[in-house]
Amino acid sequence: MSITRSQISDSYLSNNELRPLDMRRDLIEVADLIELCFSDTLDRDGRQYIAQIRAAAKNPKILGFPEFVGNSLAGFVWEDKGRIIGNISLIPVQALQQRAYLIANVAVHPDHRRKGIANALTNAALAYIKNRKIHSVWLQVNSNNPAAIHLYQSAGFLERARRTTWHSRSGTKPKVSSHKKVLVTSRKKRDWPLQREWLNRVYPGEVKWHLPINTQAFSPGLAGKFNRLMNERKIKQWSARLDNQLIGTLSWQSSTGMADWLWLATTPDYENLTIQSLLPYVLDLLRKKRLLSINYLAGHSVDSFQNAGFINHRTLIWMHLYI
Repeated sequence: MSITRSQISDSYLSNNELRPLDMRRDLIEVADLIELCFSDTLDRDGRQYIAQIRAAAKNPKILGFPEFVGNSLAGFVWEDKGRIIGNISLIPVQALQQRAYLIANVAVHPDHRRKGIANALTNAALAYIKNRKIHSVWLQVNSNNPAAIHLYQSAGFLERARRTTWHSRSGTKPKVSSHKKVLVTSRKKRDWPLQREWLNRVYPGEVKWHLPINTQAFSPGLAGKFNRLMNERKIKQWSARLDNQLIGTLSWQSSTGMADWLWLATTPDYENLTIQSLLPYVLDLLRKKRLLSINYLAGHSVDSFQNAGFINHRTLIWMHLYI
């Protein structure tokens, strides 16, 4: 859904430099700006996203698909002498079973920072969301961006979660746990109740809504098979036991993106041992060139992830505002 000037509070339009995004003429400049501002952190999925924006700009027919452009690229831009130097995107989502907006792609040209442009864009976005009678707003910010964190805190956003994405590291041999009593097997049907409980702990509602995880797909029996069939996902699962007691599970999930996903389920008491036992085992078993990605609680078991052959890709702070 595009934004019109009539939907924005007049206080944010007194300066014509701030205006709603025009998807039919702004996309190329917005893509260039995002690429410039996030060049240090763009991964393959990010570059593909920018390529899709440029493709949409060159092919107006793509603009007819609301699931890509209409939902993903509504927002505001800031112009200086006819050139876009600031952007903010608004994405309508369902979060925690309610309608919400996700703020994304907040970018200001490096030559024009510290002028209040990001603050003005954020205020305009919040005014628009409030005008639409949506009360829940989410965003993600890199933990190493203190200026952006301060901006969002000043706007009233509160931290709801802090998550690290770990990527498998090629060319290194992971250190396998020396604990001889840990047994790794395929996931058993009887493991599911504890696995489900642990998955809900590691991936609570505050983050699950924006992750490509559907725990129902991991369940044994017909329900899980039907879910996997409908979503065209391939899934493999393993369990770790200590003295015949389940201490953790690991689920591999295929992906069309740059990395396949691993979902770790365990308890705080056995977190390190589970990581040290399951991750090296699965890395050796899969023997794939595909990148593997794990989203996990930030600050947890850092040494164990690194010893298991993974590197910190990025840590994001999930922030929320109720307006």
